[in-house]
Amino acid sequence: MPRPRWTPPNDDVAARIAEVVKRHKQWHQAEQEYKALLAEIADPAKDDVPIAHLAERLGVERKTVYRHLGRSMK
Repeated sequence: MPRPRWTPPNDDVAARIAEVVKRHKQWHQAEQEYKALLAEIADPAKDDVPIAHLAERLGVERKTVYRHLGRSMK
């Protein structure tokens, strides 16, 4: 026999779970917006900001910026 579905033991736990879900959705939305802005500023046809400069300003390695752009390091 399957176990019954878990439910929060009280309203406080349910509210904390709801806050985690809300923050998770906000995080994904922020990540999508970040990647769209990053792709726009790094577009060679537009501003063509060097990846090395972006990486320095973001405090990450160049390969991280390339990964966020969905590109391989050239």
